[in-house]
Amino acid sequence: MRICILQSSRQGDQNHDTCADPSRFTEQHVFERHWIKEDSVEEQIEAALAAAFDLYWTSTYGQQAEETTELSRVLEKIGKNPHEQPLCATSSPLTTQSERPTLPAVSASGQASVESHGPGDDQRDLERAGSPVGNLLKGGVKTSPVGFGQDSEDDGEYSILVIAMGSTVTPIPPARSQMDPGLCASLQETAVRTYELAQMQGCPWYTVNIRVQSDGALAVIGIDPRPDLFSSRDQSWEDAAVEQCFPGGHRALAECAIVTCQMRYGGGTSFEHSLKEAYASWSKKYDSSVAATSGLELTVLPFCKFDFQGSVLDLGCGTGRLGRSLPIERGSIVGIDIPPDMAEIGKREGYYQDIPVGSIQKVLPTMPMFDHVVSLSALHHMPSVELSFVLSSAFQKARKSITFGIEEIPEGYNEAVRKLGPPYDSMQGHNHRAAMESYVIPRDWRLADETRVFGWRSPNTGHDVFTTVYRFEH
Repeated sequence: MRICILQSSRQGDQNHDTCADPSRFTEQHVFERHWIKEDSVEEQIEAALAAAFDLYWTSTYGQQAEETTELSRVLEKIGKNPHEQPLCATSSPLTTQSERPTLPAVSASGQASVESHGPGDDQRDLERAGSPVGNLLKGGVKTSPVGFGQDSEDDGEYSILVIAMGSTVTPIPPARSQMDPGLCASLQETAVRTYELAQMQGCPWYTVNIRVQSDGALAVIGIDPRPDLFSSRDQSWEDAAVEQCFPGGHRALAECAIVTCQMRYGGGTSFEHSLKEAYASWSKKYDSSVAATSGLELTVLPFCKFDFQGSVLDLGCGTGRLGRSLPIERGSIVGIDIPPDMAEIGKREGYYQDIPVGSIQKVLPTMPMFDHVVSLSALHHMPSVELSFVLSSAFQKARKSITFGIEEIPEGYNEAVRKLGPPYDSMQGHNHRAAMESYVIPRDWRLADETRVFGWRSPNTGHDVFTTVYRFEH
């Protein structure tokens, strides 16, 4: 992607040392910074829009609130772009062109940054931010060990980084090795509840400052929608938290923000509608087609050598081919898939307890925890940026293992499928093996097995497709 970073610049000051620099953390995208000076904000934003970047990203850390609020004001004033597409007047710093060709972005810092300076200020400051948060959690937590983001010499204060993942959020835990698990869980729960009460929807990431009071209760004392992420200077505590605790690290964080933006403003993922149509027309003859496709039935064999005792989530389950083959009890597996007809077939024999209908990217972040997360013959439909989002989500949802089958789709196959026209041209795929190899595996996880096998031969194009099954264990 070609991404424009909108950076506010007062009186011509262009200090790169205080600016976020995502290009330091990923080579997947090309970033170009546009400095927006206060004496000509509207003209410069119009010029950035005219350059037709794939995505606009506003850099907010190190900026005064009134500077980035001015960006928000101007974007709201413009109202329409030359393509007659509505502008976004929201709190997200990301806007994608997947559905709106030149849609600009409004900074997360358009929301108030709230910090209190004494116990009596907690409720008043948070009310000024538009939400009566105050003390959110009453509990018996008495301990106060050191954790990530501690911004005070007082051991009872913590800052929790929260990341938006689709329509939900995930808190980045403090250093678990140094913290009582009960306190860690309570801090994360409080940070997520603050997101809901403070109406932070649309903000891709923020920090919540929390104090452990003398009676053990947790009090929210600050909300900052401008965390120091992708720092161009020495590593910030926020970047350290991402590096140590966010699955996939900074590259995955950037791509999760992009996908979240696509879902929020584009209405869906890049292929969702056309793929739904294609599989809906194929659903009744899917199983017979699989049986007739050379090699395809054998791709489930590498899965069968692993332990799947406990709950299982199957991403892109289709009619349930993988679930029927796993050595597990009937009714212990839940699936996700787009076409309702295929989901009904998958539930018919009782192997699947439930199959929520929707794209993996939208549904997965909303699901509860499972012991195991699996997927076969589904992930090649999505581009690499969305695969990164799904991987990060899966690592957040799996307790014990993740087992993914990754198809190596040859370009010749894609060229042949494109000639079929819609909706079948949506059956094009991506070879994600390189993306899997470069993905940063979270701490406490390991790559337990990697097996490459012949996957299948396309009956329509004659191309051979190989599949690599990756098994990660916690």
